[in-house]
Amino acid sequence: MAVKKDKLIIFHKGTQECEIVAVEDLSEESIQSKRGMYPLTDVTKHLDIRNGNLVYMVQADIPAAVEAVKLRELRRSVALKRMFEFNVKDGVDFKFYIPWIIIVLLILFK
Repeated sequence: MAVKKDKLIIFHKGTQECEIVAVEDLSEESIQSKRGMYPLTDVTKHLDIRNGNLVYMVQADIPAAVEAVKLRELRRSVALKRMFEFNVKDGVDFKFYIPWIIIVLLILFK
């Protein structure tokens, strides 16, 4: 789990540009920021001794940056889809209620 102070530095290959963004989520396989999701195999981790947080560095060319954004959007859409899945096809399970019905009948006809 990432601390809110952790940063991700994205170096753009072919240009002399880089971005420093906050880390939103960190898992065993990937790191996510507002600019996309990157696999941890491409990321190096460094300790910022001045601020006491972690700095992750990744080099991304144009296709990798586009793919990172697509992965982030795909993860968000899958999470939203799973949130609204309900098992409406399943009916009421009367086997669960049978003991309670017996108890109520025993109390009423005692």
